[in-house]
Amino acid sequence: MSVLDSIPHAIADGPRERRHGIRWWLLAVAVGAVLLAGYLVAAGLIALVMATAGSAQFDPLAVLVAALPGWLALHQTALKITDAPLSILPLLPTALVMLLIAAASAWVARRSRLRRPDQAWPLITAMGLVHAFVGAAIAVVLDGPVNAVPVDAFLSCGLVATIASAAGVANRCGLIYLVWERVEAEVWSGLRLGLLALAALVAAGGVVLLAGICLSAPEMVAALARLGSTAGDAIGATLSSLLYLPNAVVAGWSFAAGTGLSIGRLEVQPLHVAPGPVPDLPLLALLPTHDSAAWWAIVLGLPLVVGLLVGTAARRVPGSLARRLLAVGVAAAVAAMGTLLLAHVGGGDLGNGPFGQVTLRPVALAAATLCWVAIPAAAVTWLAGPDLDDELGADQADAADEAPPKDDATGDPSDAAASDVADDTETGADETTDVDGDRADAPADDNAPDADALELDDLAPEIPHAREAAESEPSRSKPAEIDPTEFDGDLTGDDRR
Repeated sequence: MSVLDSIPHAIADGPRERRHGIRWWLLAVAVGAVLLAGYLVAAGLIALVMATAGSAQFDPLAVLVAALPGWLALHQTALKITDAPLSILPLLPTALVMLLIAAASAWVARRSRLRRPDQAWPLITAMGLVHAFVGAAIAVVLDGPVNAVPVDAFLSCGLVATIASAAGVANRCGLIYLVWERVEAEVWSGLRLGLLALAALVAAGGVVLLAGICLSAPEMVAALARLGSTAGDAIGATLSSLLYLPNAVVAGWSFAAGTGLSIGRLEVQPLHVAPGPVPDLPLLALLPTHDSAAWWAIVLGLPLVVGLLVGTAARRVPGSLARRLLAVGVAAAVAAMGTLLLAHVGGGDLGNGPFGQVTLRPVALAAATLCWVAIPAAAVTWLAGPDLDDELGADQADAADEAPPKDDATGDPSDAAASDVADDTETGADETTDVDGDRADAPADDNAPDADALELDDLAPEIPHAREAAESEPSRSKPAEIDPTEFDGDLTGDDRR
């Protein structure tokens, strides 16, 4: 009779029940900490503005109350201030909050040993629903000069938290691996190239913004001088400009792509400018108020550089020309969708005055991005051909993998294989530790993966760069991959960290 047969079921099942309870306690602590941190960030920014403003009186209670709509603004919820719409909100605090949510979700997944995609969905859903209901509750209780629509608050807060939480656990819980399993090699390569294109176009927008700051430095100083004579007013204006820097980067890419932007009656494009009034802020002093100069057309070379970069990277995609062109098409679509989303959240309404709506023309920008990325990249891929050095290196690596292992002394492959089998049989099951401090023996299953063969918890399973080509292409040996859906990570004692 086994030793476990004499243990009552209530005692034997106790550690696993406590383990599930601790997982939910970890999730509750993480969600509460993220909510509190976001509220404190909003309160800190409002307190800084009120403390440094020359004509404002600092009131701690007013700061705590004003932090409620500030928390909604961090999650891109449209507000109304005395019936004037305000939906163009800074992206920098939103990015920081999303990083915080992603880090908290990754911490919960690591401490709870979540490894499979089905284990990640409850965490992502809980994080998104809690933020959605908190945002809707804040919108309901707001009754004053600042208010919000509860449905908008529910959707925006929940969507921001869901995206951030999914990004935080995507690699550890195998969501990226799940996508890799279900797409073709060229589609996976196109997704990676699309992320490269997004990073390149953000860099191009940053270059345009930096050039505008260097050329418009005197106008920015004059705008600061007009705002007030105290240092507090200058600090508040500078802080607002810093918070809206990501919005300005997206506007820089919109200007470089040729679609431009508009603030009320002001329209700015590389080849055309329609003058109009703008708010007197240092960041908006970058916008020209006169006809465009001929040398502004040089910014149109930045999107061309982005397309050439994607095309150069697409030459390393294995397979035929059609597969590389398909990867380029997927990359262009990903870049277009990314710019569509960024341009949509980067613009919005700015009151009912003469400034009206600030728009980055998301649909036109997405179409222009699609063309700027797809056409140059396809031309480079078509004319330059594949990267022969990369193909040769891959062929040599495949030939080395296909060669049978040989023993150094005898040169007999069977001896090395027998030695490997002997080493595997001598490996024992290690003792593991749960998050609640209980220790248990690893299951003595022959099909279970060896604990010594697993990586540390802080290291996610390696995702290959691309699949192998189809059967019509020359067959190559595919290296063995660890499938994260086969185990939940409860095999090593490294989870105690």
